[in-house]
Amino acid sequence: MSDGFEKFSCIDFPALYGSVVSLRAFLVVRGRECFLVDSRDHQFSDLRVEVSSPGLERLLDEAVGGWVGGVASYFDEILISGVVREGTTRRDLASIAEVSRLTLFRDELVFEVIV
Repeated sequence: MSDGFEKFSCIDFPALYGSVVSLRAFLVVRGRECFLVDSRDHQFSDLRVEVSSPGLERLLDEAVGGWVGGVASYFDEILISGVVREGTTRRDLASIAEVSRLTLFRDELVFEVIV
């Protein structure tokens, strides 16, 4: 995969298990769930990728702050880099672990959460 960020919906995740990827997606943090979807219109999509990054919500809270009163604490466009692993549930296409970069975009602002 190139150094550029790939569009989430164009990736064959099972073919990339064990590889480092960089992609553009929408991060959803809702209750105990943390996952990526391909667009703002697909928050409840079955085409999703789990994010496995201990302490991520705390880092997001420190850098950005969650949405108040919405259906999710976070539902923002991001750039993320990490290792592709198998999903921990049948619902997830895969998981992204060992996150080495996460940049979040909200209201025309850019937040470097993990550099």
